[in-house]
Amino acid sequence: MSTDVYKDTIAFTGRLGAALAQYGAPAHRVEDVLNLLTQDLEIDGVYSATPSILMMEFRNAEGSQVRLERIHSNEIDLGRLQRLDQLFNQVADKSLSPREGLAALEEIIDAKPRFGPWITTLAFAVTSASATPLFGGAPSDMLLGTLAGASVGLVAQFAPTRLLVPIGGFCAALLASLCAPLMATANLNAAILGGVIVLVPGFTLTLGVSELVTHNITAGVSRLGAALVTALMLSFGVIFGHAAATAMIGATTLPLSTPSPDWLLWSMVPVAVVTINILFKAPVRQWGWILLTSSLSYGALEATATFMRPDLAVFIGALTLGCTSNLYARFKNMPAAIIRMPGLLFLVPGSLSFLSIRAVMEGHAEQASASGGQLILVAISLVMGMVVAGTLIPPRKAL
Repeated sequence: MSTDVYKDTIAFTGRLGAALAQYGAPAHRVEDVLNLLTQDLEIDGVYSATPSILMMEFRNAEGSQVRLERIHSNEIDLGRLQRLDQLFNQVADKSLSPREGLAALEEIIDAKPRFGPWITTLAFAVTSASATPLFGGAPSDMLLGTLAGASVGLVAQFAPTRLLVPIGGFCAALLASLCAPLMATANLNAAILGGVIVLVPGFTLTLGVSELVTHNITAGVSRLGAALVTALMLSFGVIFGHAAATAMIGATTLPLSTPSPDWLLWSMVPVAVVTINILFKAPVRQWGWILLTSSLSYGALEATATFMRPDLAVFIGALTLGCTSNLYARFKNMPAAIIRMPGLLFLVPGSLSFLSIRAVMEGHAEQASASGGQLILVAISLVMGMVVAGTLIPPRKAL
């Protein structure tokens, strides 16, 4: 291998790994992809990925070369993940040279978002509306959830990224609390939780636990720390917003609304899947598969919850999701993450972390302890369901 090709290969490997980590791939998946790539390109490389830094060492007869890639942001972009997976395969099978791959990689990174700001804001609002019944809200509470979610969507368009979580939580709680007295009955907690559902750190928490299970200790601890800080900031914003509304209109007590019927919960699933696909920038051609997988995993969760403990029901739901997403990866030659991540939103325990920390801030230590214990059990059950699914049906894909 010439010196120029070797340098191009190292440059492409580093940029690919950083892009995968930025757009939602967990640390162990990033390391798997880079190991397979450099094996196919006949380069000896050692990799250690975290949510913020990718460390690489490349070895040859002349010695070793260490390279670091800084990852400045983490987001979920399933469309870019699909394109990165295709590019990885093209360079690995040598249909594209590393230099050509590097140029194509920059085009993927620089591509404009698939959906504009107003469609994204609408997706925030509709996602919150469809999530409100899942937390015990009535059909009338969906209006409050919609307003809260729309405020979060607007904040996401204009606020600095670092302030999105606390300001989004503040605006959602303030708007829902101000509008709740206009309703005959209301479940304010369900409306607020539905409004901030996109901000709760469920995915970060789940990825952190999965990285610990796969012995990526540094990445797992880092991601769990990020989930804790996010939940703290969100809880602060929500409590501050509710307190501000109380100061404006005074404390009000409303009759609690009746939870939504089961048929409404099920009718919200396809609506939520569509809006989640928009927020996660999923490839449009895969929306049907995402709906099918999400419905199967949610159905397994609901069916088993009638006679099992909640944490065991989550295990069955995660097992169903993991098996179906791995089958999809096998037969469609696509990353399993494309249909797994939207399906996880119906299973992730992020709401429990939010409720637990909010209870601590409000002085309800006993309630916080109960929510925290349930959070740990549900998170472990979720990750173990995915691990067992990977053992039963290996995806045969690095992503």
